[in-house]
Amino acid sequence: MNRRKMLRYAGELLGAGSLGAMAWRIFSSPSEDAEFIAQSRRFAWQIDPDKCRSCGLCATACVRKPSAAKAVNDQKKCSNCVVCYGHISDSHIASEKIDSEGQRVCPVDAVKRTNFSGGADGMFLYEQHHDECIGCAKCVKRCNEHGSASMFMIIRPDLCLGCNECAIATACPHNAVLRIPRESVDNYRGDYWFDQTYLMGGGA
Repeated sequence: MNRRKMLRYAGELLGAGSLGAMAWRIFSSPSEDAEFIAQSRRFAWQIDPDKCRSCGLCATACVRKPSAAKAVNDQKKCSNCVVCYGHISDSHIASEKIDSEGQRVCPVDAVKRTNFSGGADGMFLYEQHHDECIGCAKCVKRCNEHGSASMFMIIRPDLCLGCNECAIATACPHNAVLRIPRESVDNYRGDYWFDQTYLMGGGA
């Protein structure tokens, strides 16, 4: 084998390995105990909850399958209700029948309900399990329309591939997905700000 052929084969092997690694990263699901993976990228894609309308495109537009977009519940805003709008669609159901007969809002039952005060009519903790969540935002939509608006969408930085052009941002009809600095930007006047140039990805 001459040198040219050897270099060509080495390049092909390297390319195939890179493509395989990228495919594994895109299609692999996070484990339940996955820890945050710090990244060196200066910018990250994130969802503005004030602009998000829970349209559901996060689930299908993301290049990762399942999507890197996940629903979360702000426990400071959550009312810890017996019947949660983001959890059960039939809100008039008897409390003792929720776990066995309640019609789930989430199509994959990723919203989990835990009683932390005892009794059928106690106070409940609602959490989205990200190993199951597909980013459809149905729980977020219901919570914002009828509940305390404690649920919202995020793009998990440890799952995001950090694409230069985010497929979710391109698909979002409400311009709710922004490219933001991973740390505050100094404007050289002693003030830290999020300039619109940086938010939209034009910063250096």
